[in-house]
Amino acid sequence: MLHWFYKALAPRGWKDTSLKVTVFTGIIVALNYLFSFVYFGDFPLPHSFVILNGICVGSPFVVLFYMMVRKQSRLQVQLALKSRTDAMTGLPNRRWFMAQTRAAIEDDAHGVLVLLDADHFKRVNDTYGHQVGDECLMSIAFRLRRSLRTDDLVGRLGGEEFGVFLRNTTIDQTAAICRPMLQPVPYSGGKGREHLTITLSLGAVQVSAGDDLDDMMRRADDALYEAKRKGRARLEFAGVSASQAPEPARFTAVSA
Repeated sequence: MLHWFYKALAPRGWKDTSLKVTVFTGIIVALNYLFSFVYFGDFPLPHSFVILNGICVGSPFVVLFYMMVRKQSRLQVQLALKSRTDAMTGLPNRRWFMAQTRAAIEDDAHGVLVLLDADHFKRVNDTYGHQVGDECLMSIAFRLRRSLRTDDLVGRLGGEEFGVFLRNTTIDQTAAICRPMLQPVPYSGGKGREHLTITLSLGAVQVSAGDDLDDMMRRADDALYEAKRKGRARLEFAGVSASQAPEPARFTAVSA
């Protein structure tokens, strides 16, 4: 309830703020008149005094009130953003990605769900430390942002695993979209190790309107496991026959 209250009262530019301050100040002046009438039974004071009194006494509090509402509104926006964003990579977090993808499927959107996992990521942390591992994850997130289209959904699912939902996309189109993601991702390991790279393994599944997202996630995860088993740095499709698998040959199929 308070959320909608702050949203409705939050200033939207100087014109909107001026209008709202004027309206509330007018309400205070009207209450001043009402108080005078109830207390005295008449208006013994000059009208100019009642109006100026309401403006001079009420306006500072109205302005202060709107400053507080503005700050509270901005705080709510920041908290809402933090609740759906992965702090390290800046990508949407797992909860937000799952919610948005599920909503897209329920709205009759079809496409391809892709799970991505960094290959041998544990070696990065063990060899260079977690700070370098964090740099590696941020570089992966940057690659994903650059590779995807405006309408596609992306999120960090946890650890070194990421999720992508390609809206209104066919299997053949997925191969082309994911090709940049299969190229080694450069990242810096610090002085003397500025040109490290890491690869990604991808597992994908075709999603139709009304499909169960949890089931699709399991199938995409199976395809991801198959990509790892077959040598990593490759894309595997779940439930696609070998004859339907897109070119180039590294985009191979996983039996249903």
